[in-house]
Amino acid sequence: MSPESLDPDLAEPLRNTLVPICGPCFGADEMRRVDALVAADQCLTDFQLMQLAGTAAFRRLRQLWPSAKRIGVLCGTGNNGGDGWVIAKLIHEAGLDCQTFLLGCQDRIEGTAREAFNAWRCTTGHEPSSAADFCATDRGALPYEVLVDALVGIGMNDEVRESFNELVASINCAKRPVLSLDAPSGLNTDTGGVASEVVKATVTVTFIAPKPGLLTGSARDAVGELLLERLEASAHILEQGRSTAVCLARELPASLTKPRAVAAHKGHFGHVLVVGGNTEMGGAAILAAGAALRSGAGLVTLATRAEHVSAALARHPEAMVIDISVPDRLPQIIERASVVVVGPGLGQDDWAQACLDYVLKSSLPLVIDADAINLIAQQGPLPAGNSLRILTPHPGEAARLAGCSVATIESDRLGWCASLAKQWSSAVILKGAGTIVDSGEEGRVPRICNAGNPGMATGGMGDVLAGLLGGLLAQGHTISDVAEGAVLAHAMTGDIAWREHGIGLTASDLLNGLGSVLTPENKGGEECASLSR
Repeated sequence: MSPESLDPDLAEPLRNTLVPICGPCFGADEMRRVDALVAADQCLTDFQLMQLAGTAAFRRLRQLWPSAKRIGVLCGTGNNGGDGWVIAKLIHEAGLDCQTFLLGCQDRIEGTAREAFNAWRCTTGHEPSSAADFCATDRGALPYEVLVDALVGIGMNDEVRESFNELVASINCAKRPVLSLDAPSGLNTDTGGVASEVVKATVTVTFIAPKPGLLTGSARDAVGELLLERLEASAHILEQGRSTAVCLARELPASLTKPRAVAAHKGHFGHVLVVGGNTEMGGAAILAAGAALRSGAGLVTLATRAEHVSAALARHPEAMVIDISVPDRLPQIIERASVVVVGPGLGQDDWAQACLDYVLKSSLPLVIDADAINLIAQQGPLPAGNSLRILTPHPGEAARLAGCSVATIESDRLGWCASLAKQWSSAVILKGAGTIVDSGEEGRVPRICNAGNPGMATGGMGDVLAGLLGGLLAQGHTISDVAEGAVLAHAMTGDIAWREHGIGLTASDLLNGLGSVLTPENKGGEECASLSR
């Protein structure tokens, strides 16, 4: 959310009080069924539920832009437009100047949306202007201080009219703050993909439960600040819905934060072997080894090129650092480990391939990262017989694994993460804004991380995550707990570091904070049981 989009006195307090969104996420079709369940549970008609949503959105509008006096509301002919008519009526009743614009023909407004439209028209005595009228308005003379996007919501499909694209382009060119209702119009809330122009919202208020497409990838730039209005939906009703994902925000898996036994010793917490650090790429492997140490692993060994040994020992004297300029030394080193992390700074030359070949012959749990992913993408299926594997691709690496373009991966991150988990018989962590975790377990829906920040878009962050995964895996936790917990702990630590360092945040800044987030008495913040936003 850009500071100039909100009243200055409100912008910072809002940021400081936002509760991270977490819990089950629903696709568009299932969300409509959940809406009906919520209405029935509260003995509400569909129109009354729509009024609740519109009222909640109006309350947010007044909270976010309390000094705004002139507001433009853009409505479609469906139920998202119905939410818009409710909010337009409330704006009028508050004594504010509100002009409405309709995309489509009035005759197409039906059902609950028609009730909302009629209530607005009876109260105001107005007729809506057309979308063409909005597009024809000179951008420099646009009188509205805030725009409300109620065009499509979760009902977006691939059948896009030219008039829709023209209107959305006009909204984006208006350079006014935009409040989108349920979803920025043009965004597919199941996948996060777009087949048209998409509204660039300042704030999106979504209702009852998060939708997966709002939480991951480039969709996050269209969504702006995401707020959730539960509309008093009870937890037991949401549990009846068939979620397509679960959103993680602050609560780590319980197994990761269990107190250690007083008499515990290093042998209880596993031995992580990090393999990587080719010529001129030693830093990645050193970062991964440091993260494994900070995750609580009992022992950490770094197997790397000779030129990196001194630097690694100077940085982490707690680690055992071994020269594997000749990869033939690896088998006996692997025998002493309980988990192998392979890939950070590995490269793709003959040395890298030889190291990877030795690692893949092992039956140990594996974390396969960075160039190790690029190498396996070239050579085909992984050896059978080892199901304890975590792959950590960014979108480019995921595209190589899948044999498609990055754009294709980004058009449906949730679907492709699940596909890769099945194809490679591994847990997959698809990195990026709204990192997705698919454990590959039958019946377990993917997780989407709703923590982290743009400052983490810098070299070395993935190496820290790889080492953290190895350290947690070495301690005997399940694949799903490790993958979900490491991604969330990594993002939460990044958020803490962001508040301290801001722009210029580095991967090294995360290392010293990992242990604090993973320690039971410092679980990283509030419980997500209260999902009021």
